[in-house]
Amino acid sequence: MGVRRATVDDAEAIERIRVETWRATYRGLLPDGLIDQLQPNVERRRERLRSTLPGELNFVAEEHAEVVGYALAGPERTHDSEYSGEVYAIYVLPSAQGKGHGRALIRECARALAARGMTSLLIWVLRENRIGRGFYDGIGGTPVREKPLDEFYGADDYVEVGYGWKDTRSLQL
Repeated sequence: MGVRRATVDDAEAIERIRVETWRATYRGLLPDGLIDQLQPNVERRRERLRSTLPGELNFVAEEHAEVVGYALAGPERTHDSEYSGEVYAIYVLPSAQGKGHGRALIRECARALAARGMTSLLIWVLRENRIGRGFYDGIGGTPVREKPLDEFYGADDYVEVGYGWKDTRSLQL
């Protein structure tokens, strides 16, 4: 098991993880039509990995040389006065969950953000996502914010909870 910086060559694996994890996690929590229409967009992912935005960090988790998870982090996007860093996305294949990959990805995000002076962190999760919320509770996160889900059109009826860490040193261990 290990975590490393993502490369353009990881685009296909990241997209496979994104789609498979969304389908497993959000089925029954979000409209079936949305879940059913999810498709990998490998070219868009490659382009994003090529032209990483300033401060954006991309990591992948590997198990036996297979990419089983990924995380995307960077500066907090809304200029929140209390939280300077944000994990924009973190997903681990259902078959690889519970093995420490999520913690390892969070650790690397927290370390890399702290090295850039961002020592507080915010992560958003769908309010009904009990598995995700349990994970963040388990690693010391505190629910600190709520906002409408803005991931897709028509999502106004869904709410995301922001989990915060005012000091990420505990995540970096």
